[in-house]
Amino acid sequence: MAGIGFGLKKVFRGNGIFAVLRGYSLSAVVTEGPMVLMILLVFSLQRLLTAFGASYRLREEFLFFVTYAMIFSLLLADSVLLFLDRFISDCIYQLRLQDVMPSFFGMVFFLLLVGTPTMGLYLLTLPVGWEVRLAAHLLFSTLLIVWVQMTYLSAVKRYEYLLMGFVAGAVTAFLLTWAFLLCGMDPLTAALWGTALGFLVLLFLYMGQMLLCYPSGGWNLLVFFPALQRYPVLLLTGLLLGLGLYGHNFVFWASGYREQVFPTGVYCAKYDVPAFFATLTLLPMLVQFVVGLETRFADKYRKYFDTILYGGRLEDIRTAKQEMETVLYAELSHMFQMQFIISIAAMVFLGNFLQTAGLDGPMVSTFRLLCFGYCLYGLVKCSIVLLLYFDDRTDACRAAGLFAALSLVVSLATLALGTNTWGAGFLAAGAITGFWVLQRLRRYLSELEYHVFCQQPLFEEPQYGALCRAEEYLTRADRAFAQRRHTHENTQE
Repeated sequence: MAGIGFGLKKVFRGNGIFAVLRGYSLSAVVTEGPMVLMILLVFSLQRLLTAFGASYRLREEFLFFVTYAMIFSLLLADSVLLFLDRFISDCIYQLRLQDVMPSFFGMVFFLLLVGTPTMGLYLLTLPVGWEVRLAAHLLFSTLLIVWVQMTYLSAVKRYEYLLMGFVAGAVTAFLLTWAFLLCGMDPLTAALWGTALGFLVLLFLYMGQMLLCYPSGGWNLLVFFPALQRYPVLLLTGLLLGLGLYGHNFVFWASGYREQVFPTGVYCAKYDVPAFFATLTLLPMLVQFVVGLETRFADKYRKYFDTILYGGRLEDIRTAKQEMETVLYAELSHMFQMQFIISIAAMVFLGNFLQTAGLDGPMVSTFRLLCFGYCLYGLVKCSIVLLLYFDDRTDACRAAGLFAALSLVVSLATLALGTNTWGAGFLAAGAITGFWVLQRLRRYLSELEYHVFCQQPLFEEPQYGALCRAEEYLTRADRAFAQRRHTHENTQE
């Protein structure tokens, strides 16, 4: 949610500990609130199904459908979100707000074109009724659109609406599921339809906010094609980051330790459950990154480039750069130190609690390794975002690719070594990639003057290629249609 710091600065301006606590609380709510609400919703629906006498098998099937819909919709959406961040930012900076809504409809069209047939074919392999398949398909498609909508709303700092929308969607999902169960509907069908319709309400709420924030624009759904031809590496970076995040899970899903909900629907509880709890330990680091990056580093970043753009002396430019680097390294160090301490505390105290709560020894060992693995993953993710701040798209993609490859390969190696090493693959991937990306970030900053003054083109270079030609053709068609409609309206008058 880049840009949240402009709102947080007003909160942190107050004096005393209460201003700091309020600022961190607000950051936690708007950045991690939706994920926490999703967890609470699934937990509440599981309890509701239990209250209506649903069997363990049926509750397992519900969790399978929701988890698969979330993971694979996120994987597909992640491949375009970094690109959309860049495109929307360019549109806002260049005052081309009329291109934002057409880009949304165009991107959603292509994502659904890829995702919905694939999901439909997969659902046909599952031995469930058509009403379950339809609900699962609707849930997947709705979530796919919602992830994209969140990017467009966060770009205009509608954070409170993002959270309020999730609250409304979660409450609607719970109430609809309850109503369907009271009407005697099959529990699995009721829970899936309630969840899907709840998120459909969320989709419409977000759509209303987007229409208020952005002008309607034209009907050129290919308006983002020239930017796509300019920044294709952002698509690959997002996809590789998603694969790195979930790749280690997929390794164990394909192993002999997997459990089957359906013949083509698998999971690995001995790895997925520790991974879930380890993921939660990453929340403080993400909140601290938002606060540190957007309230402290962003000021120095902007001051540095303002000094360049508005005629600062060489001495002033070097001073501004030194201040920016100092704040950047201080925030990264503080963020990692805090998360490292939290990971140690979670490893000791939460690990012992989980062992008394029912996790066996290998699962607790996996959890402890993954606590540090997700700590290092957070460092990798934050460093990649910082590289993109400085427009180092190539190295950001290399870091994402290195992390994805190591997450898969080293996890395969630990799978062969036994359960006591599970989680070490993700940990090693984060450690190696984190070291590499920090070295690259440091080197890039040491050469920042070269990248800023020497690598930029003197003149804007025209864009050529198939994507640009397709966009130009549709733009001409859109203008011709608008002209004919205008002429027709004038004739009727």
